[in-house]
Amino acid sequence: MPAPPARQAFRRRLLGWYDRNGRALPWRDATDPYHILVSEIMLQQTQVDRVLPKYHEWLERFPSLADLAARPVEEAVEAWYPLGYNIRPRRLHSIAREAVARYGGTLPSDEATLLSFKGIGRYTAGAIRSFAFGARSAILDTNVARVLFRVFVGKGDPKAHATRAHLWTIAHAVLPQKRVFDFNQALMDFGALVCPARKPRCPVCPMARVCKSYPFDPGARSSGRARRRSKRPEVVTAAVVDRKGRLLVARRLEGSHMGGRWEFPGGKCEPGESARACLRRELKEELGVKAVVHEEIYRTTYAYDDRVLDLRFFRCDLDGKPQPLLGQEVRWVGRRNLSRLEFPPADRELVARLAKEGSGLKTQGSRQP
Repeated sequence: MPAPPARQAFRRRLLGWYDRNGRALPWRDATDPYHILVSEIMLQQTQVDRVLPKYHEWLERFPSLADLAARPVEEAVEAWYPLGYNIRPRRLHSIAREAVARYGGTLPSDEATLLSFKGIGRYTAGAIRSFAFGARSAILDTNVARVLFRVFVGKGDPKAHATRAHLWTIAHAVLPQKRVFDFNQALMDFGALVCPARKPRCPVCPMARVCKSYPFDPGARSSGRARRRSKRPEVVTAAVVDRKGRLLVARRLEGSHMGGRWEFPGGKCEPGESARACLRRELKEELGVKAVVHEEIYRTTYAYDDRVLDLRFFRCDLDGKPQPLLGQEVRWVGRRNLSRLEFPPADRELVARLAKEGSGLKTQGSRQP
């Protein structure tokens, strides 16, 4: 636990930095707890510059919890595009309905009741309480956890359960009695602007004298874990099926990886299985149809945290009408309407090409974002 002098120095330096460098963001002028909730849910795993236009657009369309609760959840998901992670608008919609049903369309201010909502966790509850109600409540999102870990801990695995619990204790300990709103906003800005994950600005950091990780060494201090070994890409195949200018797409099942997003039907190859044989098998198992697999029209690689995918898209013809055997939704979508659906990141460049050029694409080189 940081000693009182270290806490005081941290608060003073952080607030001084924020007074000079804090960002002007629209939700920082908000007093409605619903507006705070919307901004916090949108900012989960999404950069500020992508959230800004959608935040205004969302509140114009759903100006209150009651307005959101009265609309179908599908409309909320549609309005969310292109932010991604479609579980988030579903959570917002669920929170709105519960708030209307139990609390007259408002969000309560006490932590226990906020945490009773499905979709509001400890961080979001703290943000609502400190930003909307002026309560002395700590927060710990990714940026805040990184700052507190580097300044006050310095070694070990910041994602370990025990470390995370310790960081919550530190977050409460360093919280000032006054200017709680500014302090919590400052922590988030500082993590984003001065102390980001990969290239922190240590030479100009006002915390350098009190930071246990200064100067930051990404190899030794970032997590305390051994670097992941490179992995052989998993081969995944997908079918581009064109019928009179409309393409076949399937929706991933809720609860699966990227559930709710659309994709070209297909799946992962089994060991020793060729890409074409894999695609024929997957289409038979998923859609109950035989497929004629033609040429490969697009190929790319995409890296997730835990694996690398080698995606291969083939032009296909189907013998019969697709009959989804796993319960997923399928659609025939016009090329120009593809961009209105949410696809996984690895599919988006192909979607853009199909919408613009047509299906006769030459094989593209691999890329890794």
